[in-house]
Amino acid sequence: MKKMTAAFLAVLTAGVLAFTLAGCTFFAPSTSSDDPSVTPEPDDPGETDDPVVSDDIGGSTWMDWENVFTGGSTEAYRLYREAKEEGFEGTFVDFLKEIGYSVNADSSVSVGAAVQSVVAINSVFKEYVSSSRASSTAIEEQTYSGAGVIYEMDKEAGDAYIITNYHVVYEQDSIGNESIPHISDDIRVYLYGEYYLDQYIEAEYVGGAMDYDIAVIRIEGSERLKNSAARTVTPADSDELTAGETVYAIGNPDSQGVSVTRGIVSVPSEYIDILAADNRRTLNLLEIRVDAAVNHGNSGGGLYNIDGSLVGIVNARSEATGVEDFGYAIPVNLAIGVAQNIIDNAGMNDSKGALRATLGMTARVDARTSIYDEDTGSSHIVEKVSVQEVTKGSPAEGKLREGDLLTDIRIEGGAEKTITRLHTVTTFLFNVRKGDTVIIGYERNGVSAEAHITFDRDEMFTLFA
Repeated sequence: MKKMTAAFLAVLTAGVLAFTLAGCTFFAPSTSSDDPSVTPEPDDPGETDDPVVSDDIGGSTWMDWENVFTGGSTEAYRLYREAKEEGFEGTFVDFLKEIGYSVNADSSVSVGAAVQSVVAINSVFKEYVSSSRASSTAIEEQTYSGAGVIYEMDKEAGDAYIITNYHVVYEQDSIGNESIPHISDDIRVYLYGEYYLDQYIEAEYVGGAMDYDIAVIRIEGSERLKNSAARTVTPADSDELTAGETVYAIGNPDSQGVSVTRGIVSVPSEYIDILAADNRRTLNLLEIRVDAAVNHGNSGGGLYNIDGSLVGIVNARSEATGVEDFGYAIPVNLAIGVAQNIIDNAGMNDSKGALRATLGMTARVDARTSIYDEDTGSSHIVEKVSVQEVTKGSPAEGKLREGDLLTDIRIEGGAEKTITRLHTVTTFLFNVRKGDTVIIGYERNGVSAEAHITFDRDEMFTLFA
């Protein structure tokens, strides 16, 4: 059997199939602002696809929305209200779990919260366009749509960090952004339910890593955000995903606003070959495979589990590969590791990328099997990961050697992560910051030991931008 190997010096290289990014929907742009009092003029008076919106939404016309949305169980909601009066401090979802109500029976409870953490995104680019009337080119604006998830938020200040895909805010043929070439300098964010009126919030690019198709954008001082029902995501542990688990893809397909599709996890984690945002390089990305419908515009949106917790960032779908009707999402453990790294390090490098700690070794899978948990009725794939080679002069030299079986990894003073898959170490290294000491547990000749490596030099990190 061939052994899978991974180098913790750069991007992993074990490929499976070729796929395409979920992509951004191109459409003709319209104009609006963050001011809720502005009502845009329709592009075409003859269009009737948009919903009828009444201006009379004040005073007595406001509905008691809390009584309208009951999660599919009016009796449960009545009991919840009584419990609140008696001092219960949790949410409706918390209450349902407390009384043993099956959230699985009605996913609107969890999905209703999840959609509030998803935003639609329009990225406007300036591009050279050939003129058919003369042998010259003109500069025109092109707008592409995608989605994102609210990662962090200060509601009172109207501030938020949003995770999306790199290819949502990047266009290889664009011009005009002098600080970061090909990144949109006109990024527009739409909260759930506000896409049709083109009520957008201006956002700025914080940073990104093309090699992992993750970018972070930021909203600051938005009155619209302050007065919204927007929520931050609740991350799950994507390493706990199992085949057959129900998931929901929430994004902005075909630039029609935030919508939801449902499916199951087909493969909890696998590497696929995918064309990078620059349409030049092929990346080998760790992905979750699902059969939920994923279309152009879903890029950057969230993949959620039955509890409404984020398990991935949707970024690709199968096209012309012989494998149809599959969508893909970057596991949330990796996506948030890269995103938080970007937030922490963007101001420390001109490229505004992610700085991943480098061990300087390659690892391999010596054995691969599955385990069945009778308590949960779930199956998990586990791998035995060992050191294949240590680079001379690297941080790992003298600490680890060929054949060492890797068991766990942690940052000194932090929680321990058990190494059950080849990707565990690579993902973890995005959590390391300059000055941290990483402790790697291993077995050598049947004896357990630990390697302590302090990342105190800039050259011990690799930039991904």
